[in-house]
Amino acid sequence: MVPFASASSLEQLLDQVTIKDVQKHIETVFSAVYFKMLVVGNFEPAEAADAAQQVNQMLKSQPLPAHSHMPSRMVNIEPGHYIYRHMGEDPNMLNNAVVATFYCGIATNPTDRTTMALLVQIAKDQFFDQLRTKEQLGYNVGASTNSFNSGRLALKLRVQGESNPTYLLQRIDSFIYGFQQVLVEFDTVQFNALVNSIASKANEQLTSVDAEANRMWTPIEEATYDFARLADEVESLQRVRLDDVLDMWDRYINPHTAVTYARVDSQLWAAKTSYPSATDMTTWPESILALAGCLESETHMPVDLSDLSHFINTAATQSNTDALALLARQYPMANSTQVIDETASGWSKIKNALNMAMHPHNQHALQDSETNFTHVGMYQTMEGKWVITDVDKFKATQPLHGLPVPVIKLIPNILTK
Repeated sequence: MVPFASASSLEQLLDQVTIKDVQKHIETVFSAVYFKMLVVGNFEPAEAADAAQQVNQMLKSQPLPAHSHMPSRMVNIEPGHYIYRHMGEDPNMLNNAVVATFYCGIATNPTDRTTMALLVQIAKDQFFDQLRTKEQLGYNVGASTNSFNSGRLALKLRVQGESNPTYLLQRIDSFIYGFQQVLVEFDTVQFNALVNSIASKANEQLTSVDAEANRMWTPIEEATYDFARLADEVESLQRVRLDDVLDMWDRYINPHTAVTYARVDSQLWAAKTSYPSATDMTTWPESILALAGCLESETHMPVDLSDLSHFINTAATQSNTDALALLARQYPMANSTQVIDETASGWSKIKNALNMAMHPHNQHALQDSETNFTHVGMYQTMEGKWVITDVDKFKATQPLHGLPVPVIKLIPNILTK
């Protein structure tokens, strides 16, 4: 959620840095430290402690005060649908990108983790096939999961391509609305094979010390020290059923059924892509903005949103084919004879966008949310989604998850014993 500092902003800061600042930083950077160290290999506990002591002596540092190295606490995104937009600064960049993040389940719960792993395994091939292979929306298309320390699990659906981000997210939504039926019809034999495949991979013998260290470092970095995590997940896998996966989808991700629907859409807009203003987003449905973006990309002409909305209302009684023909006459594509080739990439996107504008999905009812974010500069779209204008201010409105709790007893002050 937190954007990286742009290259231009870092360049501006460089002008303020002096050689004296750099020298002072070198002298003080290790004056007080807190470090975690993992010793892996054929070592006795005393030898590991001795190695840590040597590192401490080499640094010649004082202990960093406890209040300066508190473990990270994750922001708990409250129910709602949020949008974060960023305009790319490279004028030659052609690709747009979107990531739809759905927060679901608890990261420290083995059952939630294994259920999410199975859900992603089922979804990712379907998602890639629909948006990459069939619709050809971009090369970087995928589904993945993240676990945020002691916070929430997250399903991430990403697409990078030349289509405008509003259209890309509309196509993600279209996939989401149809995926429940995929889960309902998913073959039980195939599901059991998937469970066995994940369990077999988890039980694979580690082939190097590096692999062992990497596996152990994750719970250390998260400050849970849950070294039995993988074993717990394998055990949990045997209890998860296909109905559990469907329940997770309906509980957190399906906008029509979700009890706890927390979603953030991150959008990166290419500098050459027409960027909807705040007024556009509060005045017009996303389906109109998506269609306008597709038309502008193919016709190389600006599209009046009011005229386009009027066209959609007028064409509502037409069949999709007739409406597409009318649209082609009103918005002729650049270098085109206006002969509609629905297999061509440009026409295919316009056809999909037109269909979504004429037959919009019923959005999750967010308009009645009790939380009002206007005091931090945010505003709502026609669908009731909140647009984040300042990430830090938005985060300040959200509660924090609790600190991670170690699952094993830690031995304090080992270096002094």
